[in-house]
Amino acid sequence: MKATTIQLTKEAIEAVKKSLVAKNRLQFELKKSYPTIQKWLAENNIHLTTAQALTIISESTGIAKDDLLEQVFASEIAQ
Repeated sequence: MKATTIQLTKEAIEAVKKSLVAKNRLQFELKKSYPTIQKWLAENNIHLTTAQALTIISESTGIAKDDLLEQVFASEIAQ
């Protein structure tokens, strides 16, 4: 059995990168710096899959919560 993980879809990552509102809300509400949010987006970090982060991303980008996440095999995760 292969190990799997949950991460944001590529479309969700790109939408957040293009949305100043989304990035600002993530910074403010998660109490993280701009470089941290940028790093998380580049890495597709698991912190972006928390309930709070998903709500912010969904509300800021207009993407439904159900369309934000994808399941991937651990071997497919970009290093």
